[in-house]
Amino acid sequence: MIPPNDFKNRPDELKPREQMRAASDLRTMTSESLLAILLKTGAPGCDVVELARRLISAYGSLHNLVRADWRSLGEKIRRHNRDWPDRKILGIGDVKQMELAAAFELVRRGYEAQPDDIRECRIADPDEAYRILKPLVAYGDEQENFYVLPLNLQRHPLSEPIRVTRGTASSSLVHAREMFREAIRWGAYCVMVAHNHPSGDPTPSDGDFETTRQLLRMSKDLGIPLLDHLVLGAPGSNGGKGYVSIRSLGGVTF
Repeated sequence: MIPPNDFKNRPDELKPREQMRAASDLRTMTSESLLAILLKTGAPGCDVVELARRLISAYGSLHNLVRADWRSLGEKIRRHNRDWPDRKILGIGDVKQMELAAAFELVRRGYEAQPDDIRECRIADPDEAYRILKPLVAYGDEQENFYVLPLNLQRHPLSEPIRVTRGTASSSLVHAREMFREAIRWGAYCVMVAHNHPSGDPTPSDGDFETTRQLLRMSKDLGIPLLDHLVLGAPGSNGGKGYVSIRSLGGVTF
């Protein structure tokens, strides 16, 4: 067995870049080798392949790792190093975390990308809105993100969904002001809004209903109708829908 700090003495067929050059199908490569190519270098006492292995182990699976955003990467690494001091993940600072998170985000967007321009879609119902919003749900994100989708008279998006607040706004009024600031900037006729629940359960909270009421009051004052407020959960939640439409629940008058 090759020690985890002896990368130079690995046979070429065990070095990730050489493996990629020789591979006729990248699916034959291990996840550790592919991740090692993104990481580029290892750390003292831990070569790049072992570093990739530890990073995947910290998340429990590759499935969980590629759904992480760059903020949660740093937190997960700190937790792993605290719990496993003899298997620390070293050498992955802010820049490398951003590079990994950018690669993962591009994969998610590419996987979820629609063949048509988003501005050609017509948001006739919450299912169509969720189709556009679903790629924004960051697995492993431990904070709520609020989004607004500005629409024209025909309910075509004027832009991609815009994140207006992230986990720091403590008042629903703040969410309302930020969202409608973007709506006005884009000249929206109407808007859809959404936010995620990091727990993966899209069941609206009392605070979600209060936020919706604040949004509706401001929408009436500004003359920009609010069509719906979606709470985004994990894919497959809420009986497979992945979200809850507050409008469809009743209790709040749109």
